[in-house]
Amino acid sequence: MWCLVGVLAAASRSKWEGVVPSKRPGAEQRPCDQGGYLGQTKTVRRYYKRLGIGAGALSPGLQRVASRLGIDDSFADAVDALSETLRIELRDEAVRRVTEGIGQVAEAQTQTAIALARAGKEPILKEEVRAESPLLLVEVDGVLVHEVDDNWHEVKVGLAAPLGPKAQEDVETGRGTLLMGKPNYCAGFESAEIFWWRVYLEACRRGLGGALVTMVVVLGDGADWIWRYAPTFLGVAGVRVVEILDIYHAFEHLGTAANAVFGQGSKAAEEWLRPLKRSLEEEGPVPILAALGELSPEGEEAAEEVRKAVGYFREHAARMDYPTFIAMKLPIGSGAIESACKTLIEEREKGAGMRWTEEGGTGSGDATGLASVGALGGVLARSSSAPPPGGIPPAREHDRCASYQGKASRLAPQ
Repeated sequence: MWCLVGVLAAASRSKWEGVVPSKRPGAEQRPCDQGGYLGQTKTVRRYYKRLGIGAGALSPGLQRVASRLGIDDSFADAVDALSETLRIELRDEAVRRVTEGIGQVAEAQTQTAIALARAGKEPILKEEVRAESPLLLVEVDGVLVHEVDDNWHEVKVGLAAPLGPKAQEDVETGRGTLLMGKPNYCAGFESAEIFWWRVYLEACRRGLGGALVTMVVVLGDGADWIWRYAPTFLGVAGVRVVEILDIYHAFEHLGTAANAVFGQGSKAAEEWLRPLKRSLEEEGPVPILAALGELSPEGEEAAEEVRKAVGYFREHAARMDYPTFIAMKLPIGSGAIESACKTLIEEREKGAGMRWTEEGGTGSGDATGLASVGALGGVLARSSSAPPPGGIPPAREHDRCASYQGKASRLAPQ
């Protein structure tokens, strides 16, 4: 009777629907090969069946819990958490398939929206649009992930977020910068052009193409794939696109030239570099190009580094108009997207021993991005009515009937 009450109580709580205790007072229960528990009555088993618990299935509630844990941590750690806190015992593979299945649902919806956008149709439903400011910030970057072919491949990551109207003052510099609102994220293993469709969708979700957004601020490093496509995808009618090169990447290129000419980590290199950093912020790239032109590098290697620095600052000169950007209270550092690369991708997909397929990595990135903005619940709710091709893979019998083997014995996802 206690077990039956536990089942009904768990089913009545929407957040934990379908999660049931694995033991009851006075009866030893352990996973069995048929998906139930020893000592269950026929009545209890019928309720388990109604809730979708047992061999060949995970209940919707358990799917939600397992996928959320699988998004935040390795699949092995998610299994441990379920066993230790809820006494629900699954295999790593069950959590992997449920988590990636949610990502596949999100990915299918993304591809449908991209197809609509390519056809010139509205890709985003009106109820999904959250326009909060006339200024929209878009940042993009890339991070390497280990794939199953044993090579490292780039995952492109993007965010779109409202800027302002509130601003905050930097304690060190005294400069005011518009505050960034809660961002939307996207990620993908794919070519730059295809990835920019993802960025475009997230920008549309934050108001691009609507009456409110009149300016899009694009922040990134010097990668060609960023600036080649940004104006094409974001420069819609009535919107001004402002391109800003991350100032810290500019500092790095200037530092590379200084170390090549004056010696790696030398005092002379630091003395030459320090005032130029301030000049770049206060005056833009003109004094930097002048200083680079005055250098007399010794050796072909040092001369080559100077030539590359000159080319870099000339190519991105308009994106280094930092005095104007600072006066407009726009951000000049891409810390937000670099943080997203670490928290959304690196922390989840670069664990020891992890190898990913492009489909699995993209699905994981999709699910993690949704979870970060609180949108995972909507996809979970729609997954049963709008599954990906083939549907979310159902649990297999051995997923549900797994004995607890301990965290140390489990392998990271391959």
